Amino acid sequence: MKKLAIIPLILILFTCFGCDTKQKGPSHLSVGKNKLINSGNAVEAINLLIEAEKKEEDKTEPRALLVIAYSHALASGATKGQNFESEYKKQKTQRIAALNEAEINKMLEILNKRSEVQQAGFQALVQKGTDAAILIIDNLAQGLYPDIQKNLISALEQMGTKAIDPILDSVVDAEVNPAVKMKLIQVLGEIGDEKAVERLKSIDTTNMNDALKMAVYTTLYQLGDRKYKTEILAGLTANEVEVRRAAAKAMANLKNVNTSMLITALKDDDSQVVTDIAKALSVHKTKNAVEPFVNIIKSEHSSKAKQAVLNTLATYIEAGGGLTRGLASRLTYLLINKEVNNSDDRLMLVQFLKKRMVKQLKAATLFDDELETKLYNYIQNEEESAFVKVELNELLNDIRK
Repeated sequence: MKKLAIIPLILILFTCFGCDTKQKGPSHLSVGKNKLINSGNAVEAINLLIEAEKKEEDKTEPRALLVIAYSHALASGATKGQNFESEYKKQKTQRIAALNEAEINKMLEILNKRSEVQQAGFQALVQKGTDAAILIIDNLAQGLYPDIQKNLISALEQMGTKAIDPILDSVVDAEVNPAVKMKLIQVLGEIGDEKAVERLKSIDTTNMNDALKMAVYTTLYQLGDRKYKTEILAGLTANEVEVRRAAAKAMANLKNVNTSMLITALKDDDSQVVTDIAKALSVHKTKNAVEPFVNIIKSEHSSKAKQAVLNTLATYIEAGGGLTRGLASRLTYLLINKEVNNSDDRLMLVQFLKKRMVKQLKAATLFDDELETKLYNYIQNEEESAFVKVELNELLNDIRK
């Protein structure tokens, strides 16, 4: 009887342990994803993800990852001179063409995380074209991935003509947020295809807010319809900040602008307006902008606005013609007189002086023999930031050479 009892027990044990054929440890999908996203090792990841595609019941994630992996492997040069390069190119093209809605959305979810493969993934979406544009716009409208909004906008711009119809469809969609519509209308201007003009002109602007109307006017102007110039210029003095921002963004593209209007706009209390006006003044150059630029550098405006000012001043230096006469010592005295409160802004200013104005500063010391001494004393006794001190000492050494 005991022998007979042992047999069922053996059968039970065999059933419990002998028939467990499930994969132990991490799956091909998780290991492949980790190698791709965290290590950027696309070639090794591809082999694992192909196995995952075979074994996973839901193919969405492995297929989305494979598109990114093939794209990154080719873009990074990992396949250069390898006998599998042509196969990778074929796989990339075929898989991008086969992407469905779920897989594109999964790609967006994956690309929301900053990684080495992120850019290659976005380029694959650009190559997909209209189908990807529709879903990108849908994601923008829902505000799902705010951290990659700039990447999504850039992808639409790179798609060019393929993105125009989905964008225009969203502009007339009552459920899309006006702020998103503004960005999308501006994308049309960046794409620069006149195909959008007639549909954009046919949009009923009756119930649009003023900021959205301004975006339509500025984009139409950018696409070649010049009749809205008066309305755009008037937007610089509008009460609503979004209107002023839209108008300011258009100034670099306007022809024959009265620079006094732009200089007045530099007094705006909104840093985004100031940023775009500074960019416009790199196109519409005038020496009358230099002193207002100096005032912005020592103001409470954002570092982005101040960087735009310095970038424009760099174009003035390159242009010559006396546009920046006396500027080197003027900017140096902003430091000496402690007129720039933020240490990051001081660092940005010193780096600008080092890169752009050493020659002018050397000349300035010939006319102002106290400038070098005052700068030395400031470095020794007044500057609190160690990072700024390092840069200032290098600047002083460059002046003395």
